[in-house]
Amino acid sequence: MAIREDIVASAAQFLQDPSVASSPVENRVSFLRNKNLTQEEIDAALGRASGRVTDSHEPRAAAPVQAPPHQYYNQYVQPNPWQQPPQPQSPRRDWRDWFIMATVMGGFGYGLYSRYVYPMIAPPTPERLDQDKKDISDKFDKTFALVEQLARDTEALKAAEKDRTERLDTALAELESVINELKSTNRRREDDAQRARDEIQALKESIPAALDAQKSLADSRLKEVNSELISLKTLISRMNAPSIPAPQSRQVAGNSNNNDNEQQKEAPSQENTELSETVSTTKGNGHASPLSGGTTTGKVSIPAWQLAMANKGSADPGAAS
Repeated sequence: MAIREDIVASAAQFLQDPSVASSPVENRVSFLRNKNLTQEEIDAALGRASGRVTDSHEPRAAAPVQAPPHQYYNQYVQPNPWQQPPQPQSPRRDWRDWFIMATVMGGFGYGLYSRYVYPMIAPPTPERLDQDKKDISDKFDKTFALVEQLARDTEALKAAEKDRTERLDTALAELESVINELKSTNRRREDDAQRARDEIQALKESIPAALDAQKSLADSRLKEVNSELISLKTLISRMNAPSIPAPQSRQVAGNSNNNDNEQQKEAPSQENTELSETVSTTKGNGHASPLSGGTTTGKVSIPAWQLAMANKGSADPGAAS
């Protein structure tokens, strides 16, 4: 395979670098092999580099000055990151360069001074003072107007808050009064309910005693009615039993008809009188009449059926005679 002269020349120039020449041969060979150089090209580059290195010990004046083709080499071979090519020598500056630089820096500094520094340290002009006074006055006017507006708003808020507080106090007072009324009403209702419960309990307890008393009273009244009925039966039997007169002559009977009629008229009245006395006597002894409806007060009268029976009994003896 033919040797590529351009690549071999670039590799030889790269190997001539002092930092590269001081590295081991194995590192240089591996680097060139990584750059796709063949073994023949590597040997040729090493040979050329070693030959030029020996020549570099000669005086610098005798050595030809050649510009290293860095640009051409950089197109094919890249050094390691830690390897840097030698810096080119900076050009020398004379007094003209320094004068130009001083002039430029002075103009630049003067522009900065006149633009930023001088307005800060320069005394204000009368127009600027008047403008500042006007601005300050306007700001004070705005501030005072804002303070007055704030004071008015504060007064309005205070009035509204006072009104709301008064209405709230009134509502709370009304609510408290309503609650007190409800409490008193509830207390009265509870008292009434308790009184009603007590009365109902008393009625429950008194009903059996009243029933017993009523039962005993009814029994006693029944006994009294029975006794009165017996006495009435006795009276009725006495009224129904006529007395048999002795036989007399017709003349005596004829003359005594008027007397008998008078006696028969008086007999019912006497029997009625006796019955009234009997009833009044029983009433005075504390016994109620069976027809008096259970009352023990008032005037006692003889029922009409008793009077009718008494009249009938008195009429029967007269008819028999």
